Amino acid sequence: MRTHFIHAAVTTAVLSCLSTPVLSQTQQENIETLTVTGSRLPIQLTQFPGSVSILTEKDIQASGAIQLTDLIRGLPGVSLSQSGSPGGLTEVRVRGSETNHLLVLIDGVIANDVGQGSLIDLAHLTSANVQRIELIRGPQSARWGSGAIGGVLSITTKAGSSAPKGTSLSLSVGAGTQDTYQGGVNATSHSDNAQISAYVNFMRTDGDNIARTGAEDDGYDNTTAGINASYIASKAHRFSVNLRAVDYKNDYDGTDFVTTGLPADADNVTDGKQLSTKLAWEYSPVNSAYRSVLSSQFRQDKNDNRTSGSDAGGTTGERIELNWTNFYSFDNWQVAGGVEYLQRLFEQRGPVDFGDPNQKQHDNTQSAFAELTGELTSSLVATVSARFDNNSEFDNATSYRTGLNWQLTNTYAVFGSIGKAVKTPTFTERFGYYPDTFIGNPALEPETSEEWEVGVKANWRQFNGQVSVYGADLENEINGFVFVPELGNFSAANVDGESARDGVDVSLDWLGDFGKLSANYSYLDASQTDAGTTSTELRRARHQGSLVYTSNLGTERFSLYAKLAYTGTRFDTFYPPYPASAQTLALSAYTLGTVNISYQVDEQWRVSLKVNNVFDTDYEDIVGYAGQERRAMLSVDYTM
Repeated sequence: MRTHFIHAAVTTAVLSCLSTPVLSQTQQENIETLTVTGSRLPIQLTQFPGSVSILTEKDIQASGAIQLTDLIRGLPGVSLSQSGSPGGLTEVRVRGSETNHLLVLIDGVIANDVGQGSLIDLAHLTSANVQRIELIRGPQSARWGSGAIGGVLSITTKAGSSAPKGTSLSLSVGAGTQDTYQGGVNATSHSDNAQISAYVNFMRTDGDNIARTGAEDDGYDNTTAGINASYIASKAHRFSVNLRAVDYKNDYDGTDFVTTGLPADADNVTDGKQLSTKLAWEYSPVNSAYRSVLSSQFRQDKNDNRTSGSDAGGTTGERIELNWTNFYSFDNWQVAGGVEYLQRLFEQRGPVDFGDPNQKQHDNTQSAFAELTGELTSSLVATVSARFDNNSEFDNATSYRTGLNWQLTNTYAVFGSIGKAVKTPTFTERFGYYPDTFIGNPALEPETSEEWEVGVKANWRQFNGQVSVYGADLENEINGFVFVPELGNFSAANVDGESARDGVDVSLDWLGDFGKLSANYSYLDASQTDAGTTSTELRRARHQGSLVYTSNLGTERFSLYAKLAYTGTRFDTFYPPYPASAQTLALSAYTLGTVNISYQVDEQWRVSLKVNNVFDTDYEDIVGYAGQERRAMLSVDYTM
């Protein structure tokens, strides 16, 4: 079956691109944009041998999005699972990978939560002050280390980007349905040798009732603040620092374990705090092909839960990272190499009722890495990267990625890549949760994934697009819900078999006098084989896509943004009350509509009306958790 898929997919990709001049990697306006997410070395996106999606500041502003999920829903390869109301757990899977197989960067700092299984909960990432989003699909461990199996999502804030010289200030306020309010301030000052930017944003909402029964809404509050500063001490030395903090409070429902097995209204609250910082020193000798960057990062995620006012436990996860990278260029080639030290710390706390959950754990990793990119010919660009990890708890691991990009003509280019990525087991998987409910397995081995990808890019007049075909095999996948008879309890175990992910990603942009139309489509065949039994992976749609239309409506003041995002049928597991067995259920396909209309009153004032879930579609990403209802927001922005 897999051989037939590969043959059909490759044939379709090549024929469709060679017969129709409408496929390319990015919009025309992004052809010369450089990316550092998928490479340590600057490389044009048109030359990068991989699949990339870019959302610019213009795209983000046009959308009027409040939360990051509004922006990335419908991008090729992206599957979202939201547990209802804003603030509820929002998981993201890229190309069928697991939720902790995507690394998320905010201004260059890894934001995955060590305390929550190294996953990223997108619920707490607002789009306020976000200037650019890069999603690079495919294995990126050679660049970023453990966890970058499905790809990397890089978020750049306005404070984390270069600003024009001078001083600027922007303000935003908004109010909407579900008693939703938001506001923010962003200020920047840039002189000849120094720049400082700061921002603070807040949002609060009464939310929706996520349970199928009851009437209790689940509210959410979020305050995010940050500051970035840089200083050019001389022509050779540049220093920078950034700091970001998030404080949130989320109401969530409990589970009726007695009668339905579904979510039910409850007085449950999570208080969360996130803190991240990065210090960097860049040394660039004058008239030299050499430069280096020495940086340190710190990330802390703290979560505390309460049920009916009583302590229900919590976690704290921390990442401490030191990195020294050296760069050198010669002829048409660039090389980078360096070393890295990473320490992860994990603390779990809670009442001693189902056993004692309180514990502290840590591990550390020393890494060495290298990367090379350059022109083999005037039309053929090669990239090679490799990484060696020496972890204190596991065997040594090697990751790699290599690719070629061949510019056939001014219109068409083809690319291909192969790579290997790794993901170390989480602390909970290794050391357990509550001993009477889940027992850890310290003998777990890291997960490893190998992926190949081929694709075609094109740029033809008003059309741009890309189609890519990929196949990945995941070995030692960790199943975190395995009943062990000899223990009489549940634990985690490496799967006895491979998990296969095959798919096609397609993106298309059409820019004309009427506006811009963007279309995305993804096909995914994700299956898991364990002890000879093959099953379909859960919470991953086989078909999904989106249509986005933006236009100024023929005027200089109005702008229209309209989006349709389709999510196909997928499966989830439902656990009915004991003694009934678990059931695999199909979740219905759905389409969400979004509209944002803006009016530029003058050079400083802008008014916008945003409506999410325009058709008030009923849907579930997780069995029993109702999706977000229709909501509207009226916003006013001021810039000086």
